[in-house]
Amino acid sequence: MHVLKSKSYWLSLSLMLSLAVLGMLYDILNSPERGFSVLNSPLDRIIPYVPSMSIPYLGWYPFVFGVLAYLCAKDRLTYYRVLLSMNICVWICYLIYFNFQTMVPRPELTGTGLGASLLGWLYGQDRPYNCFPSIHALHSYLVMRAVLSVQSISKQVKVLVAAGAALIILSTLMIKQHVIYDALGAVVLGECIFTIITGLSLYRRRRKESKWTEGIS
Repeated sequence: MHVLKSKSYWLSLSLMLSLAVLGMLYDILNSPERGFSVLNSPLDRIIPYVPSMSIPYLGWYPFVFGVLAYLCAKDRLTYYRVLLSMNICVWICYLIYFNFQTMVPRPELTGTGLGASLLGWLYGQDRPYNCFPSIHALHSYLVMRAVLSVQSISKQVKVLVAAGAALIILSTLMIKQHVIYDALGAVVLGECIFTIITGLSLYRRRRKESKWTEGIS
């Protein structure tokens, strides 16, 4: 609990604002003005349309930032790695959106209740572009990947985070906000960038340690 009273923890946590700043550019690219492609696959036609999955979809916000806050307290270095990976990935996504805009056709809204109401609100707030890769799937995968890489985190926490990430990624498909290719593209992109950032970090650490131990037998 003493970590929460640490000034360095809150300063490190404030770096998450970088994601909010990048998010301001999202709407600028979320349009069909540059033309668009549709990446539907036969599998997407099999996936059911479930309006109530809008609830876990919108739960993405507290999930991602909550896991990042936990990582910041548990393993600061991994927190920095995954946050840097998320920022780099978002820039790559924006470059893709600008040069290869995609669109997901949306079904007619059906059903009643909280899920249907939330989905109607979501459709009204977010235009059906900026789809490949899915930033929802990307961030969900990256925080899960980071948690799974930390040995000191308990198995129970890892299972909960993995389940939460999987549910959010599935929700993007079941409310027809994204297609399979959007989710797969996000996972591949996230894995590549996180692996590179982790590898560079470990290489730098080994090189730094070797300077101190050089000549010691």
